[in-house]
Parts: sequence; C-alpha cells; structure tokens
Amino acid sequence: MSFGLLAPLALALGLLAAGPILAHMARQKPTDTVDYGLMILLRRLVKKTERRRQIRDKVLLALRMLAIALVVFAAAQPRLSWPGEAPEFGGTGIVVLLVDDSMSMGVEQGGSRLVAQSRDQAVRVVEGLPPGTALGLITLGGDATRLTPQLTADHALVIERLEAIDAGYGRTDLAGGLRHARAILGGAPGEVLVFTDQAGPTTVQRATTELGRLIELGVAVIPRVVRADPAENVAVVSADYGDGLEGGSVTVEVANYGAASVERALTLSLPGDNEITAFVEVPAEGSATERFTIPATVPGGVASVHVHDEGLTLDDTRYFHLPRVGASRVMVVDGDPGVTPIKSEVYFLERALAPWGGRRGGVVPQIVSPVGLRDLSADEHQVVFLANVADPALQASLLVDFVRQGGAVVIGMGGNVTPARYNGPLRDLLPTSIDARRDLVGLDADVGGVALELPSTTHPLFKPFTRAGRASFARISTRHAMWVEPYEEGDEVQTLLSFADGSPALIERKVGQGRVLLWTSTLDKDWTNAPLEAVFVPFVQRLVGYLGGTSAGGALRFDATVGERATLELPLSGTEPQVIDPDGQLVLAEIIRGEPLEVRFTPTTPGAYAVGLEGEPPVAYVAANVPAEESDIRVRETLAEAEAAIQPELLQRHAELGPAALGGVLMLLLAQALLSLRRPE
Repeated sequence: MSFGLLAPLALALGLLAAGPILAHMARQKPTDTVDYGLMILLRRLVKKTERRRQIRDKVLLALRMLAIALVVFAAAQPRLSWPGEAPEFGGTGIVVLLVDDSMSMGVEQGGSRLVAQSRDQAVRVVEGLPPGTALGLITLGGDATRLTPQLTADHALVIERLEAIDAGYGRTDLAGGLRHARAILGGAPGEVLVFTDQAGPTTVQRATTELGRLIELGVAVIPRVVRADPAENVAVVSADYGDGLEGGSVTVEVANYGAASVERALTLSLPGDNEITAFVEVPAEGSATERFTIPATVPGGVASVHVHDEGLTLDDTRYFHLPRVGASRVMVVDGDPGVTPIKSEVYFLERALAPWGGRRGGVVPQIVSPVGLRDLSADEHQVVFLANVADPALQASLLVDFVRQGGAVVIGMGGNVTPARYNGPLRDLLPTSIDARRDLVGLDADVGGVALELPSTTHPLFKPFTRAGRASFARISTRHAMWVEPYEEGDEVQTLLSFADGSPALIERKVGQGRVLLWTSTLDKDWTNAPLEAVFVPFVQRLVGYLGGTSAGGALRFDATVGERATLELPLSGTEPQVIDPDGQLVLAEIIRGEPLEVRFTPTTPGAYAVGLEGEPPVAYVAANVPAEESDIRVRETLAEAEAAIQPELLQRHAELGPAALGGVLMLLLAQALLSLRRPE
C-alpha cells in the first residue's frame, strides 16, 4: 500500500492556518483601566465569564485550523494505492499458455524441477477449463516455439504436448513468446498465462515492448510464477588459459547467485584425461577465482571446468579452449629466410599451417633455421618441412632416425638445393635421386606454366577433395621443377601428384614407421603459383593431418552459445566439412562455399564440437556453453511490475482522498456553527 499527492505544491496553502491564530491573538482586552465603584464587583463576574469563553475559544480555534488544513489537503489531491487481484482467466474463451522451459527452470525444488511444477500447473489449468475453450501453447526456452500453430479446442492434444516439455539449455525468450501469442490471438481479446520463474537480469525488460502491445489490444497477461525458495545457484562464468609455471595456468571465475556464501569443489578436465580438483569459497551474490597449474605437456583441444553444485546442474560445466602445451608438433626449416618476411621461403607455408596467425589455431608451427634441426625430437615433433635447405647432411642421421620412429618429412626444392648434398646423405629417405633443375616452360615466358594433373580421390590424402576441391588443383601451374631419376612404383614408393607432361610433382616413400614426401617444386612462389591458389591452405592442412601431425591451423578455435547460430570461417575451399556434436553425432550444418568457406550451425547442448572432414583430424573445435544470464536465477523485475508500469490500473487499486477531505471540512464548519450557537456572545 502506498500514499501519494497529485498536487504536492498545494501544501503551501497550509500557511493559511496561521489566520485563526492571528485573529484570536488580536482579541485582547485594554491594558489601561481605572477601577471605580460598581466595576470592582463586576470584575469578578467578567473573570468567571472569560474563563468559560477561553475554553470554548481554544476548541473553536482548533476547528478552524483543522478546516483550513483539510482544504489544503484536498487541494493537493491525495491518493491511496494498494495492490489489486490479478485478473481471472478463461472469461473470453481464449487462453494462450506460455511455459518457460529455459535453463533456469531446471532448478531443483522439493525433489522436482521448476519446469515440472509449471507443467503440472498448466495441465491443471487446461483440465479445469470448460469444453470449447480455444487454447494455444508456446514454449519460451531458446527461441520461443509454438507447440500449437494456431488456437485449438483439442484439450487432450495440448495436455499431451505440455507433458513432454522439459528444461533445456536456452535462455528465456519471453519477448518472442509474447510475440507468438499476439500472432495466435490475431488481435482478438484473450488471456495469456505465463508460467515462468522470471529469472534473469533482462528477461522481463526485453519483453516490455511486446507486453505493451498485448495490453493495448486488451489482452490480459497473467503471470503464474514458480520460484525456488531460497534461490541458490553456483556456476563457472569464465575459464582462461594463460602463461605461468610449468605448462601455464587456467584462471577460473565462479559466481554465486545465492544469498549465502558457499564452498564448492572444482574439477578441471584436460584433453588426455587429466583431472585436477580444488576447492573455492564464493561469497553471497559475489564471485571468486581459482587458478590451476597445467602440466608441462598437454594435448590441445577443448577442456572443461565442473563445479559440484546441486542447485542448477545444467550450468555446472564450462568449456574452453586449451592450446597444445609443449613443443610444436610441426617443425619448419627455413632454407632461405629472405630480407623481408614476405621474401622468406616459408612465408606462405607458415600461413597455411597457421591461417589465423596462432590467434585461434592451437600451437603455431616451430620455424627454425637449418641449424635448428639438431633440436628435432620424435617425442615432440611429428612432421618436418625442409624448405629449400642447402645442406641437410649434418642432420641426416637424425632425420633418418626420426622417420623410422614414425615421423614424417616433407622436402621442398629450390635454388639452394644441390643433388650431391641430398642424394648421398639422404639416400635412405629420398623416394628417388634428384637431378638438376628443369624449365617446364620457355625461359622467355612471363606467365603460365605446366598445370597439375587432377589427383585421384581414392587416395587418403585427396579423399576430402572429392567435389569441387579436386578441380582446384588444375589451377596450379609450375614453371620450374627438379628432375628425378626414374623409379619403380610399389608399396613403398608411389606418385601422388603429377604434372600435365607426366613428370612427378609429389612422390611418397614409406621408411620404417614414417613417411617422406618429395615436392619437386618450391614451397614458395618462386617456381610455382601453388601458394597463391585457394587450394594451397586446405592441401597443406590435409597433408599434415595425413602425415599424423597436428598443425596450428588444423585446430582453429571458436566459441559459441547454446541455442544461437554459430558461423565459422574456415580456410578451406571445395571441401564439405562435417560438424560432430559432443556425443559423436552428426549436426545439421549449412555450408556456404567461398573463400573462406563458412560453416553455420546451432549447438543444442554444451560441450566440444568438432568440425572437419570425414575420418580426418578436426579442422576446428567449437566450445559451446550455456547462456551466461540463465545462470543468474535472481529476479530483477516481475511481469506484474512491468504491467503496472505500462498500465498502472491493471493490477492496482486507488482511492482518491480529496472528496473525503472536503467532506471533513463541511463537518468542521457545521461543528463551528453549532459551537457558536451554544455560546452567547
């Protein structure tokens, strides 16, 4: 209940109450008197009369002042307000049910979730409505959805669909639900029952526009609130990897949306089945951070942090990206650094391995000079690129051991390569001996070159390019390449790519448990336009994956929110990547061909989504998390408050006190008149 004044400035008229006081003070008897004869006897009578008049004057003064005060009070237009009853439903014969199945409705209370309690209430409402009442049913979780496309009198159907509703991971789309309700009603009057917990910092605020439109149409929006008492929830709101001791650290922030401080256990799960547990104390309606130290070597991918909280279990786990901790899996040996970065032999190769410059691609490739080959280790590396290296002889034995233990070496040619420094020291690795450089076009040619033959997509290396991507290889033209000695193809040696004249472009040899690939042209644009073609990036990515390594660009990292469309830009061309959900199931995705290629999909559950080619290592990882605002189960604004702000008379009752004050003035004037009649002047 509240009290207010519509014209508070009128209270200034209260100064008029001083009038009766001044009038009474002016009625004084003379101070200079002369006693004589009979007056002495009369004074006693006068004193007796004055005593009687003084009592009556005070009452009269009070009545007059009170009358003036009531006049002033009435001029200020006082109003008394108090909450009224919510409108009843079913009167128009049209009822639309809005059931909140967002994540916050998954709070447990009394052995059941809030969504189950709302669902049961809605079922009882439908069962209690008279036959023939037209019904609509809409859910609010994620994007609001009509469970009945239009109004229906089939109550059994509505009950059946009500009973199938359960809390999901989406946010509360109250605005969308009210919009659907307005569309179903089609401008007709009706009742909209909203079964919700009203949780979230902006849930009701975002819906005020749609709420106002329904109210303007004369539709009664009736909240049916279900709340946990007390409301408690603890959630992980962020997890970030950063530098630190050993393999770095992960800083975790935990938020407490309850009214009491709590202590909770946190479990950090890393790729490779490593788990670390710690305890954190979180103040009431506050947050706290905990830092985990990461081991020196951890595979890259999507990690998670789980808080052990029983209030709302749907948001207990948060997923985040963790780069590969430890040395790079790919070593690139730059045989011709160049005077500027773009002149470097490995400029294009490095960007093909890490298209995003390492910002979203796990680890970056390890770029070294030829001397850096001495740090090659089968425990830390999987693939080595030799890019126009003049003399690999010093590390030849190390390279041979590396390949025999399961590593892979890709050898690119160039102006620094001399056959004598390769054929002897690397005879155990090369698919065949190399010879001198040869010109595939005339020396006076300014452009052009010999194209590549289309690869066979039956080979595992080229299987992902079964569609338009295969034709992209024909756009690669080469001006110069290395002659190689004739060789016999078999299980150990085979040609993977050829030039249009039949000469080999890419040759593979199996050595022990590893492989060696010889690219007879350069890995930069000196002898070929391959690095400038769109197929170069996906081909290098695929090549590294085929050889068993993990390039930095092969694990691009994206974040997404459950229930919201995610758009991924991938440095692929002509391929058809798939999206796999955390349970290993194929996700419906939209592929937009272009450069870069776009993949669009909507995650439905939190966790790690993998994007890649069938049967191949992922091209990208997506860490999908629940909407952060749904973890905040506190109520900031209610539907009733929003309705009252839009149209106050809907849920409030008012009483104007001005007429009553004027009536009091009349009563006081009558009392003054009666008092004057009873007293002789």
